[in-house]
Amino acid sequence: MKTCSIRISDSKNNTLDVELSDILEEIYDSANLNWSILFLDGTPNPGQGKFLAEYIKKINRSENGLCLSFEELKNLSDKFSQIFETIVIGAYNGNLLHRYQQEKDMRATCDVVIELIDCAFWEIHVKDVKVIERIKDKFKEIELINSET
Repeated sequence: MKTCSIRISDSKNNTLDVELSDILEEIYDSANLNWSILFLDGTPNPGQGKFLAEYIKKINRSENGLCLSFEELKNLSDKFSQIFETIVIGAYNGNLLHRYQQEKDMRATCDVVIELIDCAFWEIHVKDVKVIERIKDKFKEIELINSET
């Protein structure tokens, strides 16, 4: 199955107002996917600093990222005032949740790959083209770049 990709950036305002939780809302069947965060860097909400600093270390040093449920992923994403960079992957087959030597292999293998790159733009790679269509509808005012791999 081909992977469909989209990039979300806001070149008009030079700010990116799209949050991880906004993207997660558009993913069909998200509760049935297995999830892992492979990388995370951001500023926690007040009172969350020490707790999230340990989480970030655990994620970034782990062999396979931090595996968690969809609800845990949503809750964790809400604990940040700003996320600078992240890589989140989702797959129906939990054995696919690990670090990949090549990003193209990760994108081709996982059902969902969500990347925030340097606070500048989101790249979303999914097997289900309907997700891309939902994202286009939700973020009409934002620059969207389509591609298929």
